[in-house]
Order: sequence, then C-alpha cells, then structure tokens
Amino acid sequence: MKESLDSSRTRYFVTVAASALVPPAALGQNVYLPPYLHRVGFSFIFGGVAYVFSTGDHRNGSGIATAWSLTYLFLHLRKSLRTPRHPLTLAMAGGAAGCAALYGTEYFVYED
Repeated sequence: MKESLDSSRTRYFVTVAASALVPPAALGQNVYLPPYLHRVGFSFIFGGVAYVFSTGDHRNGSGIATAWSLTYLFLHLRKSLRTPRHPLTLAMAGGAAGCAALYGTEYFVYED
C-alpha cells in the first residue's frame, strides 16, 4: 500500500481525470458533468498535492489530498451516480474516492 501512495501515477491520474475538458454535450443528454471551473480547480489542487509530495512533505500532502478528495465527493458524488451514468463521471468520482481512501489511511492510520 505504501508503494501506491508514493507513486506519482496516482496523483497525476486524479489530476488528469479532474481536468477532463470534455464538453457536456459530448456525453449525451441529461448526463451530469461537474462544472468547468470545478474540474479545472480540482486539477490545480491535485497538481499542488503532487508538488507537496515531491518536496518530501508526505504528511501535509496526504492531508490536502484527503480533504480535497472528500470535498469533491461531497459536491459531486450523488449527481455522478444518478442515471444516466457516464463512465467519465464515474471514473472521476472513483478516482476521488480512491484518493480519499489511500491518502486518508496514510494521514489518519499511518501517522509518523
């Protein structure tokens, strides 16, 4: 589990998924997609988390990733799960849930 937390691939996957620059019309009618500013804002936040980890501050990086992942889920999980679903919105919510679980465990359970 520690290896996946130290991997930059996890952080950059969420950054790319959150910044999905797909126009809502391309997903289909009545499919929920978070607002553009939320997608771009969360991508910058997760990019900042990657920077914090690259400086060696794993404690604060884990806390920031956990807090903002839970914020994303609070704002968008319910709407992402309602029908009609789209794989992109489910991947974005799943990535945020995965980050919250991984980094939350690092922050709260594996305290240094």
